[in-house]
Amino acid sequence: MCLVCIKLRRLNIIIYVVRRHISSDSYKHIKMLKSLLNRLYISDDVLHKLSDTMRHEMDRGLSAKTTEEAEIKMLPTYVTGTPNGTEEGEFLALDLGGTNFRILLVKIVAGEEKEITMDSQIYHISKELMNGTGTQLFDHLVECLWDFLLKRGMMCQLLPIGFTFSFPTKHLGIDKTILIRWTKGYTASGVEGEDIGKLLNDAINRKFKIRCLNFDLKIMSTVVNDTVGTMISCGYDDNDTCMGMIVGTGTNMCYMEKQENIEVLGKNETGGEMCVNTEWGAFGDNSGSLKDIRTQFDIEIDEKSPNPGEHIFEKMISGMYMGEIVRLIILKLCSNREIFDGIASDSVLFHSGLSTAFVSHILNPKNSTDMLRSHLAGLGVIAEDEDIQKLIKICDAISTRAAHLCAAGVVAVAKKIKENRGDLNMTIGIDGSVYRKHPTFAKLFHAKVHDLCGELKIAFKESMDGSGRGAALVAAVECRLHNISTKTPESDDE
Repeated sequence: MCLVCIKLRRLNIIIYVVRRHISSDSYKHIKMLKSLLNRLYISDDVLHKLSDTMRHEMDRGLSAKTTEEAEIKMLPTYVTGTPNGTEEGEFLALDLGGTNFRILLVKIVAGEEKEITMDSQIYHISKELMNGTGTQLFDHLVECLWDFLLKRGMMCQLLPIGFTFSFPTKHLGIDKTILIRWTKGYTASGVEGEDIGKLLNDAINRKFKIRCLNFDLKIMSTVVNDTVGTMISCGYDDNDTCMGMIVGTGTNMCYMEKQENIEVLGKNETGGEMCVNTEWGAFGDNSGSLKDIRTQFDIEIDEKSPNPGEHIFEKMISGMYMGEIVRLIILKLCSNREIFDGIASDSVLFHSGLSTAFVSHILNPKNSTDMLRSHLAGLGVIAEDEDIQKLIKICDAISTRAAHLCAAGVVAVAKKIKENRGDLNMTIGIDGSVYRKHPTFAKLFHAKVHDLCGELKIAFKESMDGSGRGAALVAAVECRLHNISTKTPESDDE
């Protein structure tokens, strides 16, 4: 055989081997993506087991003997009353639970044509404040409150305040609330272990005493969790509401429990109910209950978070982490040449902080493939149609997993309520940006709750402004129970 023929034959063999390698490699990547999507899927059998485990942890949290070891802490809120329609007056509601701080002026009219009107404003909380000192943080909150009142001509006219403080807390009474630990990226010093209401009132005194003549703080400042506010807000319109759930920056659940079952109260209660803040975001922290369904991406998210090893359940669900999980998956697939041939070196995909709004945008049915391609180009990503379809599958899998985990938790709580009341009908009030703004989450969540709940009949009520309106309603109920005036006080302005 001539030398040229031998060389051509060798070249053909090399080309064939390269083609075989590319084909085999592509097939391998396809199997990797499929394996990843399968890893994110949770069967109904597994969800039922998780729900049963959560139900067991709830009992441990209620028991005085095991509450310290329990992952679901079942914290009493000392909220024992619900609106009865006679609440009336003006109230301020403060809402802190993430990077935004919201202030509301809530006016409640009683009677047959009861009505609630609200005027609100949102203020930003910088990372410097989130991670600074507690004094700086609470002074900033009061500066925002002063600005809010100033713009409405209400300087020095402080009303009863309902403060939605959406972090793990321990209530020692309706007006004494201790921060257990910061979450959601907050680390402000000098706050953990302290009374939140006192920190707020001290900051109000520092600001208002030097600006208002004869100022004397005689307001009632009630600190509530956002889940409690959501439940009370929905309960104002639907008397069957006995649960409150938040799926936003974080996730949590509260519900009405028999006081006699709440052993940590240290009393022999024989009647009545009290709202319990479950703090279910910590489920799986110690027991490893979620170990079999956690992925390498969940583990990486946890290890790089400000509170590694804590709130494992929350980190698989909430808006603070959903976008980041998707980002880590994209980078892994990119490193294996499975998705996106071209990503700019300065693309946001190479930096932590990808928001869940990105996931919502990808899954929005109103966005065409061309629109998504254009959106990705703005992030420094060159995407083919196949890439976009893969990305949609990834976002859908992460979103579905989050919705199904929430469903398992709701069924666990609903079973406990049925044991207490013997009632199969109940309503859950729900709020949070993921639930309200994510294009598929609510539908996926509703469907899976119905798949898992058996004989229970669970209705869903969305609260568009639960944490704010609900906090005001909690303050209104307490004012009614303690005969505290809710009329706008007269005061001399500066």
